[in-house]
Amino acid sequence: MKKIIAAWIEQILEFDSEQKYTDYIRELEQKNQMFEEMRCEQLESGTVRIRIRKQYNNNTFPDSSMKGGEE
Repeated sequence: MKKIIAAWIEQILEFDSEQKYTDYIRELEQKNQMFEEMRCEQLESGTVRIRIRKQYNNNTFPDSSMKGGEE
């Protein structure tokens, strides 16, 4: 038997503008979806690139104390 302790999706996303990026983050917050923004940078072209971890299928989202899937 296996037991999922924590699960998330890690993505690198690009947005055409800072406003679209802000709208995306607000949408996640309104949905109460757990997420952690790992990196955010604004490119010379005006594009905003982020690296984000998002909760997956209502599984437990890991906190900073979890290492290797163990609490």
